[in-house]
Parts: sequence; C-alpha cells; structure tokens
Amino acid sequence: MKPHAPQPPFRLSAPSRRPRILAHSIALAFAGTLAAHADDDIQKVIVTAQSRAQSLQEVPISMEVVTARDIQNLGARNLGDITGYLPGLQVDATQPTQPVFGIRGVQAGDFGIGTDTPVGIYVDGVYTGKTGGALMNFVDIQRVEVLKGPQGTLFGRNSAAGAISVVTNEPEASFDATGRIKVGDYGRVDADAMLNVPLGDSTAARLVFVRARSDGWVRNTSTGNRTAGDNTWATRLSVRQKVRDATLILSWEHEQLRQNGWPAFGVVKDPALPFAGYTGVYDAAYVANFSDPRKAPLQNDTDGRESRNFDGVTLRAEIPIGGATLRSTTAFRTFSSLNLTDNDGTARVDFRLATQDQKKAYNWQQDFKLSGATDKLDWIAGASFYDNRERQNSAAIVNTATLDSLSLMQGGAPDFATLFGGLGMAGVPGVDQNSVFSWQEDNLAKLRTRAFSIYGDLIWRLAPGTRLTTGLRWSRDRKEMQWQVPGRQSAALDSLLNTYGPAAGLDASALPSNIIFAAAGPLAATPVNATRSWTDWSPRLVLDHKLNEDLLLFASLSRGYQAGGFNVFTPPNPGSANPRERDPSFNPEKMTNLELGFKLSAPALRATINGSLFAYRFKNLQDVKLGGSSAIPTYNIINSDQQAKGLDLDARIRISPRLTAFAGMELIDQTYQRYQTTDSSGAALNLSGQPVGTPSFTGMAGINANWEALNGRMSATLQGNYHGKSRCNDDTRALQCLNAPAFRTGTSGGKADLRLGWDASNGKFGIGLLVNNLFDQRYVYNLDGQTKAFGLPYASVTPPRTFALELRGSL
Repeated sequence: MKPHAPQPPFRLSAPSRRPRILAHSIALAFAGTLAAHADDDIQKVIVTAQSRAQSLQEVPISMEVVTARDIQNLGARNLGDITGYLPGLQVDATQPTQPVFGIRGVQAGDFGIGTDTPVGIYVDGVYTGKTGGALMNFVDIQRVEVLKGPQGTLFGRNSAAGAISVVTNEPEASFDATGRIKVGDYGRVDADAMLNVPLGDSTAARLVFVRARSDGWVRNTSTGNRTAGDNTWATRLSVRQKVRDATLILSWEHEQLRQNGWPAFGVVKDPALPFAGYTGVYDAAYVANFSDPRKAPLQNDTDGRESRNFDGVTLRAEIPIGGATLRSTTAFRTFSSLNLTDNDGTARVDFRLATQDQKKAYNWQQDFKLSGATDKLDWIAGASFYDNRERQNSAAIVNTATLDSLSLMQGGAPDFATLFGGLGMAGVPGVDQNSVFSWQEDNLAKLRTRAFSIYGDLIWRLAPGTRLTTGLRWSRDRKEMQWQVPGRQSAALDSLLNTYGPAAGLDASALPSNIIFAAAGPLAATPVNATRSWTDWSPRLVLDHKLNEDLLLFASLSRGYQAGGFNVFTPPNPGSANPRERDPSFNPEKMTNLELGFKLSAPALRATINGSLFAYRFKNLQDVKLGGSSAIPTYNIINSDQQAKGLDLDARIRISPRLTAFAGMELIDQTYQRYQTTDSSGAALNLSGQPVGTPSFTGMAGINANWEALNGRMSATLQGNYHGKSRCNDDTRALQCLNAPAFRTGTSGGKADLRLGWDASNGKFGIGLLVNNLFDQRYVYNLDGQTKAFGLPYASVTPPRTFALELRGSL
C-alpha cells in the first residue's frame, strides 16, 4: 500500500488517482526563456536534444531549457522546484523517494516496481528510473532540457510522453572554485561547493558537494516534531582524460537523504465521526463538519520518514573513428529507499493506518552511438542495453482497534474488542476490551527488467533551409516478476493468544493470516512468478523549413512506447475465472503525437516567440487506483486511453539592456477516450469522454531587471504562474472538486517568486534574497487517502511563504 503521495498538478482523474496540484506551482512557463536569460542570447543556447549539439532555436522539437542561472533565480533544489515554470511539465516532488512526472497531462501515479513511467528522466544520458532514484538533488547542473511529446527514437521505451534530460558540468582545463550558502526561515541551511583542478595537460578533476536542510514548516502536535522539511547531501567526483583525440569522463556520485515524511492533514476533527455521520457518500451534511487544514493543527500518530542511499558510477567515452564519432556510455546505479507515512491523517487509535514502502535496486546500462555528417546527411545509429534488478516491500501498519473500526463501518462487529473483553473477564492480566495490539501486513515483490534496442536517426538536407528527419527504434523488453504475501506480523497478539487462548480452545492460528492483503489469498504465501516480453517499433518523421533566417517552421509525427508491466499487488492466480487475476500483466503504452510548430527570432526587437499546436492519443496508460475487496483499499493498476489537443506558447523580449520580460502559456483539452473503473461503492463507472483533470489553462510571466549600484550589479527577478481550475469528472467530483464551507479543492490559483541580488563587479562575490510564494498563497489539494473510504480523507497543503539569504563566492 502506497504511503501518501499526491499526484502531480493537474491530473485529477479517478479517486484512485491522488489529485495532483501545485507541488510548488502549477505547470507553465517557457523554457529557456526564464528570467535568468536576461543577459543571454537565446539563439546561442546549445542543446543536445537530438543527440547532436544544436542551437535551441534550430531544433524542430517542442522543448524547454532551464539553465544554471534559472535554477539559482528560483533557489531550486531539484526538478520539483521548477515545475511551475515550464509549459506542460508537472513534477510532484512531495515525496522525493516516490516522485511523479508528467508532460502535457500524461503522467502515472504508480509507485510499484512492476510498471514504468511515460516520462523518461536522464542524467548525462543515463536513465534514472521512476522510483527511489529518479528525483535527485541538482548537483553542478549546466542545464535541464524538457522535450515534449514522444521521444522514443532517440531516448527509448521510457519516454512515451516526453523526456527530461539533465546535463551536468564536466571537468575543465582551468582551476576554478566556488561556494554558496543559503540560510532561511524554518531552519533552512543549504550549502554547495565546487572545486575544479587541472591535473596535467590532458587531465582534470571536478569535485562538487551539495547540502540541503530545513526543519519543516509545520509541527505535528501529536509528537511535537516538525515535518515537511528536508535533509539531504550529495557529492560528485568526475575526472576527464584526453587520450590523443579521444575523451574519457569517469564520474562517481553519491546521495543520502534522511527526513521526516510529508504531513497528512486530517479534515475530520469531530471524534464522533465518521460513525455518527458517514453513510458512504460525501454529502453536504457530512462535509459541513470538515475543518480547514490550512488553519487546523497537524495531528498524526506517525511522523513519517523518508530515507535514501544512492550511488552511481558512469564512464563516458567519445572516440573519433575516421569521419564518424563513437560515443559510449557505461553506467551502474544502486539505491535503497524507505518511505513511512501516516495514511489516516489523525492521531486516533481506532483508525491508525501507516504505510511503509522499501525498495532496493541495482542496474547497469550500456549505450553506443555512432554519428557522422555529410553535406546532405546528418546520421546517428546506436544500440543500448538496460538490466535492472529491484525489490519492494510494501507494508500496511494498523492495529486491532483499526480493524474493529473497519468491521463496524462495514456492518460487522468489534471482534477484537469482544475477544479481549472476554479474556479480561476470564482473568487474563492487563487485558480488557480497550486493549490494542499492533498488526502489520507485507507485500513482497521482486522484478528483473532487461531491455535491448537498436535505433537510427537521419536528418536529410533536402534543399537550402529544408530538412527531413526520419528515425526508427526497435525495442525488446522482458520482465520477470515475483510476488509473495507472507502472514501478518503481530507478535504481541500471537503471544497473548498462544499463552491464554488454548484454555478456551483458541490460539493465534484461529486468526486470519491477512486482512488488508487478503485479496492475494493463500496463493502468494509462497513466491509466485510470471514473465512477459514485448517488442516495438517507434518511428518519428519531422519536416522543418527555415522560411527566412529568423523563422523556423516544423511538422512532426512521432510515436512513443512504454513497456508493459505487472500489478505489484496482484499475483497471478491461474485458477481464477477472472482473466485479469489469471494474468496481472499490462499491455505496453503507446502514444501517437502530431505537432505543428514554429520558432521565431526577432533580432530588431530583441525578442523570441515559440509555439506549437499538438494533438495526441495515448493508449493503455498504466495508472494507480484505490480499490479492491480488502478491508482497507489497496492500490491497483488500471489502464485508460487518453487524448488531447492543445497549444504551447512562450515568448521573451529584451526591452532594454537592463530589462527583460517573458511569458508562457499552455492551453489543453485532455479527455479519456476509454476508461472503465468503479466508484467508491464498487459500482461500474464509465468515464469515457470525460475530462482527465488537467486544467484548460496554465500560464506564467515575469520580468528581470538589472542596474549598476554599490560598485557592482543589482538584479531583480519577479515571476509568477497561474493555473485554471481542475476539470473534474464523475469519479473525482466528490473530493477533488470539493466545495465545503471550510475550504475548496480543485480551484484555480498560482504563486509568485522574487529574487533580489547584488554581484561584485569582478564576479567573485554575490548576495541574494529569495522569497518563494511571495504573497503567501495556500491551497488544499490531494483530499484523498485510503481511509477516505470510511469517511476520513486527509489533505495536503502547499507550503507557506519562505525567505532565504544567499551568499556566493568564487576564486
């Protein structure tokens, strides 16, 4: 069972789907045109989106670029902090060990190892996966490229909806050293340092250290501890070696994360509820009792905890071969993570539910690319191999009082209270009807994934200013899954029953082995295995033409592929009459995208404007949904077909050498083409033709100014974003578009961020003031959770305004 992790912004589908909202803003902006580019010529921004070094304005792909200066302006620590400032990008970093990524509304909230995400995350060309190792600290970042639409030809099976490519700085031939420290409210202390040292004519090394820590902006009144903070550190050591004409770069990176879990704000404070008012429907009478979680105290019986250890080693080589260049990337990654979260949003003993998710993964990757160019043709051919081994232990932690409450809510009796009362009356010491014993159930899973692909990409120069790009990738994926659901862990309860029960003809064996994971049945008490393989061809076709030196027009048709997968909570049951139970695997995801776009530079106005019209169909999106026949709903995979059409625009104008304005927007109409699910009562629900949840409009704008002062340069960047209200459907309307007297969900909103800075004239020293959420706008989102089925949903709340002072120095 998944610890609480709200969906990224704007994808409010079924209750299964934990609503996603602002994570730190809401999707929109413009890439490569953030305020940070006030002193840059955007035409000179070089990207490698097509595995070739090209100017951003020359690449016929709808994409965004964030530079190191953009990251500094926002005070961003990871991808989650830039999610409000790129059109169409959603990143839910609420729980860094279980992040969720989306592009143009396509995102999947599954946290299980049996499926993959449709958005591929790559760091220096290395795929980082979708679970514990996908969201890392920004460590000495050069730029972040966000490519929208299928990128299957060049990036592979993990980029059906798009790709995010993070590029780090390489060791350089000259000595350099920088350091930065940032202090702020809520105990914020961040620091980073970089040392670049030449070790000879052909050798250089670069060492980077990053530290981020805060106490958190809310205190759990039940335990007295603060939460919603962070506590991480990371380092990277890289060495660059020239061997004749070849270049080798060997890097090692390490990260440790130790912090409390995200707070779950309960909205039902009346202890008489839900027994006295919840009838299975969130009607006006019941939601009238909800309190505003932005004002009510946090009361969790579990503080929660997130931890991660990550290590990675990468060897990159670039070797000239005749008129071509061979690029090889060899990488090994391993991580272990833990996520413990309060899942009832209260400190009530009679409804205690915590969930714990543990993962451990090992993978290695090998990629070869051979490229070359002639007067008429620019070509790339390659092959890649990926081998991943991963384990997952998902645990539900409750107690006997919780199980009695669930029994009562379902029309049963408080069996444990009755049992303990009887034992107390029989003279068993220290036991009565109010006794409570712990009860934990585990779902164990193992996965091995092996993927192999070959691909080619050709850019044909048909005529001056006209190019035709053709690309094709063949992929084969094989997944081997193992499930096991051992018996409950309830040592104290079992000891009690085995000691005093025999006299009454009762012992621990009389209790069910599992209640929460009962749907798995006895079949998975011992390991159960399944294997599936899939193959795919992913093509792309792009025609672009430079109407003149300043205007590029392009049209593209591409398809992306995502391997099939398995439901981590549903082991195969060959004897079942239900086909889904006999074979819990899922078909591959496939996305087809048509795009018409332009990239315009207006040197006379010192302006750029980029735009694209897009339309896509996404088949078999694997997503997580609460449901099942267990006492407590568990998360299961359900497929849907989706479609959308929309418009992306971003613009920037340098009004004067000291003043730059920028803006961006996305319009999108996203609906289910096919989605059969169930409502909270288990009744069939057809959402075909209804909205997925993504707001129709998201936008951002900002301004950057700089001027000479105090023997240096002052700068100011003010930027904000806005999103429309969520487009709810019949499955999400009850809670994700709630209009209660105390608060609302699914509303429109946004936030603004401000940075004021001063840099010395020699560039060796600087100071800055950062204000995030300048106007202290707070929103309630993710009103959901496993106990919502019993009248106790919990909410997440966006962070308050924060201040930080930053000092920077370099040698």
